[in-house]
Amino acid sequence: MDKITKLIKQYSQEMIENRRHIHKYPELGGEEIKTSNYIVKELEKMGVEVKTGFAKTGIQGMIYGKNPNGKTIMIRADIDALPMEEMNEELEYKSCEKGKMHACGHDVHTAALLGAARILSEIKEELNGNVKLCFQPAEETVGGADLMVEHGILDNPKVDYVIGMHVEPNEKIGTVAIEAGPVSSYPDFFEIKLKGKGGHGSFPAKSIDPILPLVEIYNQLNLIPKKVSPLEPCVVQICKMKGGNYNAIIPDEAELAGTVRTHHKHNRELVKNMMEKIVKNISEIYGVEYNLYYRGKTFPVINTPEYVEKVKESVKNIFDKGFVKNESFKIGGDDFCFFSENLPATFLIVGSANDSKETQYPLHNPRFNVDELVILKGAEAFARIAFDYLNGKY
Repeated sequence: MDKITKLIKQYSQEMIENRRHIHKYPELGGEEIKTSNYIVKELEKMGVEVKTGFAKTGIQGMIYGKNPNGKTIMIRADIDALPMEEMNEELEYKSCEKGKMHACGHDVHTAALLGAARILSEIKEELNGNVKLCFQPAEETVGGADLMVEHGILDNPKVDYVIGMHVEPNEKIGTVAIEAGPVSSYPDFFEIKLKGKGGHGSFPAKSIDPILPLVEIYNQLNLIPKKVSPLEPCVVQICKMKGGNYNAIIPDEAELAGTVRTHHKHNRELVKNMMEKIVKNISEIYGVEYNLYYRGKTFPVINTPEYVEKVKESVKNIFDKGFVKNESFKIGGDDFCFFSENLPATFLIVGSANDSKETQYPLHNPRFNVDELVILKGAEAFARIAFDYLNGKY
């Protein structure tokens, strides 16, 4: 048993307790003050050099090895939660914050990085270079990673390589996806509001009903993916529809909202242009005013091809059930892209489910939970990749 394995076992309970504390007290993007303070306190216990103020609540930790002039690897974890009510009633560490929950595994990512920091700080004299720890806020609100870059997280010392991870409940514990090229999508979002003329439900001729054109728009939006090659991922999903409040009142307004996921820039533009045409034409036909708000800031996370096999070699003994090809996260989004566009990068998709139903709920589900062994596997993967990279295996 080598030193890293021994340290994983030694600090396993600490890593799990860190995750449970963070899970119990979730905070939304840009509001992660208590979470940030907790992380700083834990890092200072380890003797890690800490710098705050990145993207308001972001944190940089530095572990200097025996050769501080050597290369620097950055390990990133996101720290924010989602605006949703947790339904895991049986959990002792269930969210204490009404309407807030770690339903995307960021508590796991953070605990894994704290675990890796604990290990790497204890073996720093064996590292021929430095480890920069990046605890990033506001991943869910798409405003954290780019701000951290803007605020200098990749400088002083200059980062040479960056790694990160995301848990995946569609894959079993002990598996990992480490694939070259794009591992996520362009995640775009849209809101459509129609304004008609409200009135009595018994006399629709005296009103302009916004619900009917909204239904037409809904139907047409669902046909857009048929215009895209089946070999190129394209999702157009309406996740919210609202119109009216009472049985006999035609409302003034109706609205819908949703998300678009594509891998290719040309398909991203096609979907956006078709949506604009559909909303404009149907609104004109039905005589309603419209407002279409379409936004998208992030882009696919790219794994540097020449690093993939080396990372697999570093972690092959951690993930005893082997390497998998993951499909579901490829249509997801992550602002880790702002790091991978600037640097060689590897983003691991780590299986987090066991045979129990409780660990198989999807990301962003109010019952989402993980097999906590994933924390230890993530921490060890981070530590071994950093050790091997800094000691010349890459």
